[in-house]
Amino acid sequence: MVKLILWLLGLTILVLSIAIIAKPSLARSLSERLNETGYAISAWGRLLVGLILLLIADTRAWNVLFNALGVLLVLAGAYMLHIGFERSKALAIKIAHGNETFLRVSGAIGVLLGLLLLSAS
Repeated sequence: MVKLILWLLGLTILVLSIAIIAKPSLARSLSERLNETGYAISAWGRLLVGLILLLIADTRAWNVLFNALGVLLVLAGAYMLHIGFERSKALAIKIAHGNETFLRVSGAIGVLLGLLLLSAS
């Protein structure tokens, strides 16, 4: 079950990151179409996945990767819930309408993280 969760998480990160590298306007359309339900699911999903990564960190060989990703996801989810829907959406739109090179570099980091998760599982 843990291996399946890691594979799905790694593949999801990998596919979305490659899509953003290929077409940075995808990040803009995703951030503009964000509604309150999707926002809440995204924030709580980040918290849940972060907690799962923290729970399984001791059972895996790459425990530093899982600890770091778990803490980052928990903090990101908590920050999203703390600042609320409107401010979070405005921040996402501000980042997405920024520099395309920044979006592509972020996508490359996402590809690296996705590959690391796939290889660690």
